[in-house]
Amino acid sequence: MELSLLAAETGMQNIFTPLSATAHFVFCIIATIVYLLQFYRRGSWHYILIMLAIDLTFLTQTPVCRGQSAVGVLGIIEALVLIAAFVVYLPYGKKLKAEAAAADAETDKENARQKEAERTEAEKDSNPVDNAFED
Repeated sequence: MELSLLAAETGMQNIFTPLSATAHFVFCIIATIVYLLQFYRRGSWHYILIMLAIDLTFLTQTPVCRGQSAVGVLGIIEALVLIAAFVVYLPYGKKLKAEAAAADAETDKENARQKEAERTEAEKDSNPVDNAFED
């Protein structure tokens, strides 16, 4: 407690906030926009949780997180939010892999059909004498 009072009296910077409040706020706004766009585009809730974890870091700029114990609690909360984001991401990642595998299988089928058509056309064109009398 005495250390925080001394810091306030002498104008020392809070050791938990390497950025100025304005720079930190701008960073949080940019991160919020980016992760909201990702959520809108891809639809996975882990983007919202990551955004929340980033935005929670702004609490270090407020009087709520002036002590080491408050910063420790904030760190634990952020770790829990990031773990939750990872847990939410796991099914989403599996769904993406399944979609990619299905798309690859469809592409492989289409390539096989195309190669078979080219092979048939090449066989047809390889014998011009017989092809002249087919029509």
